[in-house]
Amino acid sequence: MRKLYFTMVCLACWLSVSVAVADVLRFAAWNLEHLDDRPGEGCIARTTEDYIPIANWIEKLEADVIAFQEVENTAAAHRVFPESEWDIVISTRRPIDNPRECWDRPGNLLGHLATGFAVRKGMKWQRHDDLDAPAVNNPFQRHGTDISVYQNGHEIRLLSVHLRSGCWGAPQDADVKRQRTCNDLRNQLSLVKDWTDTRRREGTSFVVLGDFNRLLAIPGDWGWSMLSTPDAPLLLAAKGVPARCDPRYPNLIDHIVAGGGADEMFVEGSFLEWSRIGEHPDHCAISADFQFVN
Repeated sequence: MRKLYFTMVCLACWLSVSVAVADVLRFAAWNLEHLDDRPGEGCIARTTEDYIPIANWIEKLEADVIAFQEVENTAAAHRVFPESEWDIVISTRRPIDNPRECWDRPGNLLGHLATGFAVRKGMKWQRHDDLDAPAVNNPFQRHGTDISVYQNGHEIRLLSVHLRSGCWGAPQDADVKRQRTCNDLRNQLSLVKDWTDTRRREGTSFVVLGDFNRLLAIPGDWGWSMLSTPDAPLLLAAKGVPARCDPRYPNLIDHIVAGGGADEMFVEGSFLEWSRIGEHPDHCAISADFQFVN
């Protein structure tokens, strides 16, 4: 009887220790569509009130780290990520010298479109140099913002990306007029692949998340075949998950991709594409949970 009691006590102790050292972090990504620091600026001329539902939705995500895209600067980010709650990391790509006119809003000028991260206050994190190669020779293309976050003694490397738009899938692949755009996207995906391979050689777990502008989950897609190879497979968190953001688009172009051990941390079934909150942003937030165990 005493032996059984001792066994049960030890089991309870083991379970309590296991719970104590296992943490789940939620990583999210959201293209915030021309989020400028001042109302009325940029291609989406928001009012002060327009920022409120975005900020409220961000809280509903209950994310620990959010990779964002299309944010003008740190001040714009703090419009929806309160400074008291979030650290902001934003790409170092310099604003373009001669902004273009917004194609759908004559008279409005295209604001700076940066990638970055919002990290919950209290989390330990470190910044790395941007992945700036995707923007070489094209000031309108974005850098990837690169950080590490730490949990339970583990490091996980995160890359926020916003790749070339206009080559989403097979119809664009077959369009001769889109050849340059598709080649640009191929080059960018090759650079992301190099980044993931470097992390794997270092023995560092990693997650790439954001707006890939490619339907990676379509069977046989060349973009996914470039990123995930037989000798270096990656996890696509959205695999098998139908899109629900916009009924016109049944498949996702925003993704969360994991490897180097982060794929094993992914909590199965945790990937979510969140619903729309209005006309703008035109993308929906996505999120996935990752479990860290000592």
